[in-house]
Amino acid sequence: MLGRIVDTKTSDQIQLHGFFVTPATSSNRIWIIVHGVNGNFYSSTLLMQLAQTAIEAGNAALLINTRGHDLASFGSTETPARLGSMYEIIEDAMLDLRAWIGWCQREGFEQIGLMAHSLGAVKCAFALAHQDLRDEWKAVDRFLALSPPRLNTELLLRDPAKCEVFRQHLNEAQAFCREGKDNHVMRVRFPLPNWVSARTFADKYGSGDKYDYLTWVPKISARTLWMFGEHEVRLGSANFLDADLLLSERLPAGHLVGVIENADHSYRATREALRIAIVEWIGQ
Repeated sequence: MLGRIVDTKTSDQIQLHGFFVTPATSSNRIWIIVHGVNGNFYSSTLLMQLAQTAIEAGNAALLINTRGHDLASFGSTETPARLGSMYEIIEDAMLDLRAWIGWCQREGFEQIGLMAHSLGAVKCAFALAHQDLRDEWKAVDRFLALSPPRLNTELLLRDPAKCEVFRQHLNEAQAFCREGKDNHVMRVRFPLPNWVSARTFADKYGSGDKYDYLTWVPKISARTLWMFGEHEVRLGSANFLDADLLLSERLPAGHLVGVIENADHSYRATREALRIAIVEWIGQ
């Protein structure tokens, strides 16, 4: 794809970069495409294919970084900030998304959709459910959520295979935070093998149901499609198991849930089936 590198700055002065692609003919709709944990706007073949799908549908696409991009990075503010997935706080992504929505509006786009994968989908869903309807968020009318995990402390503590590992990690993270060592980096094995600071682990996984979309999904007014891979919702860990069925019970009319047969979390062998489903939804 041919496009250009763009940037924006959040209200707390974090500079973020993205990649902007336009279709052959002009369009008043743009899709903001959001990466998952440890990700960025340029390295995911899945996100690139989402952008290509948007372009083929005649819409513009903007692949973005949030402040949680890559494992670790540093902000360009006057006071250097620890950023990246190792240090991110999910709620802060609202500032990132708002900045990018504002960028799209300044470029003249009147209709804005969000496409997001994994933790990126959690960030977008949280932001849409807790937005201020008086500001830029009014322009966001569509949301594609690909494989968002349920971030629910009690749910993870009941995982039949890894509950004790999770309990140990959570206790360690909370202990470091009590000692004032918020930025102490831990190597964790569940719910995602990763390197993460104590503060980030405690926020992401130890905040009860704050980031569990099932608790606030009815507040999202944008039309949504929630998509999962069959393997993760039928064979996965507690934070994915039967998420599609539980969502279907809670979503208001006009919101859709789908499962791609034989797909894993990254849809590696099922990209064409995913593309077809997204194109159909975009065209509705």
